[in-house]
Amino acid sequence: MKNRNEFFHYVMENMQRYLPTPFADAQISIKESEAGNGIKVPALLIRRPEDTTVLYLPLEEAYRRYREGSHLDSCVKQLADLQIACDHLKYLSDLNDMSDYEKIKDKLMIKLCDPELNMEWLDDKIYTLHGDFAAVYYMMLYEGKEKRVSMPVTKQLMEEWKVPIKQIHEDAMLLERKKQAVLMEMDDYWYLASTDSGINRNLLDEEAEWHPEMAEKPMLCLTNSSMENGASMILQEDLMKRIGELIGSDFYILPSSIHETLLVPLGVMDVSELSQMVKEVNEIGVELCDRLSDKVLYYDREKGVFENAEKKSEEFLFRKE
Repeated sequence: MKNRNEFFHYVMENMQRYLPTPFADAQISIKESEAGNGIKVPALLIRRPEDTTVLYLPLEEAYRRYREGSHLDSCVKQLADLQIACDHLKYLSDLNDMSDYEKIKDKLMIKLCDPELNMEWLDDKIYTLHGDFAAVYYMMLYEGKEKRVSMPVTKQLMEEWKVPIKQIHEDAMLLERKKQAVLMEMDDYWYLASTDSGINRNLLDEEAEWHPEMAEKPMLCLTNSSMENGASMILQEDLMKRIGELIGSDFYILPSSIHETLLVPLGVMDVSELSQMVKEVNEIGVELCDRLSDKVLYYDREKGVFENAEKKSEEFLFRKE
């Protein structure tokens, strides 16, 4: 099996075999691209002399499929098919509409990131802080079955819109609320993630009941129905209040990835154990492009706010002493 660098080189050297004639003069290269969480990941660029816009094809995702058993040339062909499918997408010719907020506001979305890990990347972006996380505002330019293309809202673009960040946040949250929130027990989540089956049980359904003392694994997963960028569900105040009522206590929020968070009731594990678990999982089990943070948050039901769990634990110990 090829290692990461060997795989990337093979893709670059063999991509031309799977592209149609219009790409005969294209230059194929590998360049670092900023993922949705600000982390730089390798991407494949296929540029023809006349191209003014170039897609960044995700090499890490292709390499993951290869590691999981996909044939080497099949991975190359999938990337080529993605390039061909996106070549004439409407969004590539609709970029002028971005300067008109009324035309773009129904395409807003939110992605979470750790601002401490992304200070340089966030410099020209607009975002709001929520506990230790930053809510970064994006525009969804294309959404298909196999590919989503989005770009962050910059400070310059907000100035062109002449719209305050408060309004952008409110409009984005209206759209986020339309995405069905899904709260699952961990066994249901792992089964869904491994089988790609439909969601069988959503604990947010009115008839659903759950109590930590009744659960074999008292840990829940919060995401959305598409399981894409579902970590942003924690920004919905009414939803978090409802989850607090279901759990029956304050709880910890573990940043599993940008796609979901894990919720742990108080008393199940101490903060140091949770923090260590998050760090270990991030290091070995989460792709860089999907990584959110190593920080565990504490959700205070009464205040309706997020706090850094380790700092809160230290303050509690200090007061006891």
